[in-house]
Amino acid sequence: MTDTTNESKPTQRPAARRGVAQVVGALLLVAVGIQFIPYGVDNPSARDEPKWDSARTRQLFMTACADCHSNQTKILWFEHAAPIKWYVTSHVKDGRHALNIDTWHTSAGEGADEAANVIRKGSMPPDFYTYLGLHGDAKLTPSERQQLHDGLAKILADDPPKQ
Repeated sequence: MTDTTNESKPTQRPAARRGVAQVVGALLLVAVGIQFIPYGVDNPSARDEPKWDSARTRQLFMTACADCHSNQTKILWFEHAAPIKWYVTSHVKDGRHALNIDTWHTSAGEGADEAANVIRKGSMPPDFYTYLGLHGDAKLTPSERQQLHDGLAKILADDPPKQ
């Protein structure tokens, strides 16, 4: 009588390894393949900014807000890889829908008139955007937050956006 259980175990291990290798290979193929899906941030050439009250307000806005609320989005190197680029693209699309400083006089967004208030409340820029220092320059100090709020409030009064 021969013990067939010992003979079948060695053949099961290579088959299991082969299965794992096939799954890993398939995942790698999918990871490479999704890079070719043409969904990413575009930066239209439209530049129709408001009449800034000061260079400081513009500088604060461009540093803290422009990546999501203008046509001048800067994408970090790792944000070009799917699926991260899909998340970034969706977030920028939502941000521009709420406020796009580069379409101020044509279609600034449905939340443009609230821009100063969201800065004052501290909900913009969002914490996840400045998390880990990836966009650390966008994190506003209380003084910068007040300056940006005051500047945007003045712009909204002097040069209201078209929605």
